[in-house]
Amino acid sequence: MEEKILACDNKKCLKSQECERYRLFSEGEKEFKTHGGTPDKGCGKFIKIK
Repeated sequence: MEEKILACDNKKCLKSQECERYRLFSEGEKEFKTHGGTPDKGCGKFIKIK
């Protein structure tokens, strides 16, 4: 069984445009969290878009 990916609403993260979590949030996913990415670095929860 595939584990559900929790979306992320952190658009200031350096890697937000490459991240599956941010993509899910952008498409309207209701369950999300703000992870710790900054404008200078991505966070440890980054998942590359497939």
